[in-house]
Amino acid sequence: MDAVKETGNTYSLLWKQSAGFVPRRWHFNAMQEVVPEPIVRGGMGIEVGSGCGYDTYIMAKSNPSVRLISIDISDGIYNTGRLVRDLNNVMAMKCSALDIAVKGSSLDFAYSFGVLHHTPDPGRGLAEIARVLKKGCPAFVYLYEDHSENGVKYALLKVVTAARRLTKHMPKKILYALSCILSPFVFIAFTLPSKIMKHFKATKHIAQTMPFNFGAGPFSLKGDIYDRFGAPVEHRFSREGINDLFRECGFSDIHVTRLRNTAGWVAWGYKD
Repeated sequence: MDAVKETGNTYSLLWKQSAGFVPRRWHFNAMQEVVPEPIVRGGMGIEVGSGCGYDTYIMAKSNPSVRLISIDISDGIYNTGRLVRDLNNVMAMKCSALDIAVKGSSLDFAYSFGVLHHTPDPGRGLAEIARVLKKGCPAFVYLYEDHSENGVKYALLKVVTAARRLTKHMPKKILYALSCILSPFVFIAFTLPSKIMKHFKATKHIAQTMPFNFGAGPFSLKGDIYDRFGAPVEHRFSREGINDLFRECGFSDIHVTRLRNTAGWVAWGYKD
């Protein structure tokens, strides 16, 4: 099966299971906290890879004067359409991040959380984002890191990568069921210790570097586990790799940081 189509099918199942009421906070809020300028700006922007639509809804609801295009390759886009049906500033459409059905040089910002690293060609995806942006306008992107700066996570990642050779080929419904079963155990093994350690000065740094330190409850990690082990394609980046990727795709004034208390790169740059 084509990798793009397989990715769409994988996440269609996840977003079908995850769709529901919009949470008070989602990925956009965490991104905006570490970006020292407004992400949403101008007259029109795009979310590339909107999943089940929570970020699209939050951005559009909070910025009614800004028009927002929301795209996703999975059936999650239909949930996005349901969420935003009462908002008049959103257009949701099903398409690939590698072939964005939008006129070039027409948008004032782009936002993408956790999407490009699951495409067969992240560079092509970022180049597509650059294509639809006006000159001088920014793209804000979250990408997986390779954990080369963290020995513990780097070692654990090797184990996960080895396991993925098997799990990414499993029937997705079975993998999702296993993710639900594993979630409480991962929560107990990683999330609870990190929540305790973050209250002590001597262990606060360790807590911040532990995997799955962001869980909100015993079953809150099922989607993250499914994503980690089920994605057909996964790319990871070093800090230098992120800078190179943005430069090669026609961006300058590039910034790279991390989400607070969470792994992964938050990067943004401005179209040349």
